[in-house]
Amino acid sequence: MGCVLKIGSFGPEPCTSKGHYITKEGEQKPIVEGPCMDHINVFAREMNFTPYYLEPVTEAEPQQFIELIGMLINEEADIIGGCFPIVTPLDIMIDLSFSIFSDTIQFIVPCPKQLAKTHKVLTLFSLSTWISMGIVFTIVSCLFWILSKYPSRRNDFTGFNLLAQSFSAAWVVLLGISVPQMPLSIGTRSLFIIYVWYCFAINTVFQAYFTTYLVEPGYEARLENIDDVMRAGLKFRSYKLLETDTIFDLNVVRNFDRIHCINFYECILDVILKGNGFSIVLSRFPSYLARKSGISDESTVVCLLEPSLITVLVGAGLPKGSPLLDTLNKHIIRYTQGGFLVNYWERTNYEINLRANKTEESSEYVVFTLNHLAPAFILMLFGYILSVILFLCELIQFKLKKHINNSKISI
Repeated sequence: MGCVLKIGSFGPEPCTSKGHYITKEGEQKPIVEGPCMDHINVFAREMNFTPYYLEPVTEAEPQQFIELIGMLINEEADIIGGCFPIVTPLDIMIDLSFSIFSDTIQFIVPCPKQLAKTHKVLTLFSLSTWISMGIVFTIVSCLFWILSKYPSRRNDFTGFNLLAQSFSAAWVVLLGISVPQMPLSIGTRSLFIIYVWYCFAINTVFQAYFTTYLVEPGYEARLENIDDVMRAGLKFRSYKLLETDTIFDLNVVRNFDRIHCINFYECILDVILKGNGFSIVLSRFPSYLARKSGISDESTVVCLLEPSLITVLVGAGLPKGSPLLDTLNKHIIRYTQGGFLVNYWERTNYEINLRANKTEESSEYVVFTLNHLAPAFILMLFGYILSVILFLCELIQFKLKKHINNSKISI
């Protein structure tokens, strides 16, 4: 083998990951792999270098990145790869290679979640419609009771002498159930038939959407911009690299409450899997982490805000005046134009899909089950509870009235 090439790396997975390879002599040696490291590994092999891999820096921490720059300045490393940013301020201290690819830094926010079925049923009508239905129900019930009190109509309309009976009759008509007694006079019959038509129209609209919303209630509104994020009351999940003001201008999130994460992975996984807050990330990372977590369709959990904050060029850093710079740049051009980078990304995604345990499977249809009827049973349970309360109230009222009558008789 040839000269030793000391290779450092920076960036979380998938940019860099530790692995092993078997030499021709059958020896097992360490290697740092990843889409951002493969071109360097190929370069070392083609140039007949003996690669010596320094401990990779997998945490996105500014202090460790500064230490890597110091290693290049002091020539303790020959090349630093991984998610190494190609930025102008570094050019005065070290040599920068051509970029291997570009990526955008964007806000990542929770994706829309499926609405609760009970909530969707209750919001089938607007608040004003529910209020108007309540007003109509109350007015019709009172009119039934008042009309039954007229002396000329007492004999032919005795089913609603009590106010509770009138409310009960109006309620059963609203539910589409027959009343205990039909009114006989023309006036009460006219009011009754108008109310029946009204309830029929309401029930037709309600039942037309009821089953559909039970099976597929829909999704929440998608967050489109930072103002939507603020209205949603989300907290900004920050990690150490984001807390360096010289790297990111975070004035746009200064009014948000912050949650400080232990590391980069915790921040992003909490956003995509739990919908807990929002953060800033390279656009390639969330999809990879979602696949690794077993999500079959990452588009359901990875939502990025447009436009992007900045575009970042990713390449490699070398000591100032390194003789390898021109040769490495030519190699990068051939490597990218030959499609090796695209092939490596596709192979990485394929391997992740094979290793990951699928936690969600997409489906083109939804089977109607008893779970979809949960809102209906909840409403029915509420009706039973209300009926028991009314029964107890009537029982108490009857006992009090009987006690008062007995007291009057004894006097």
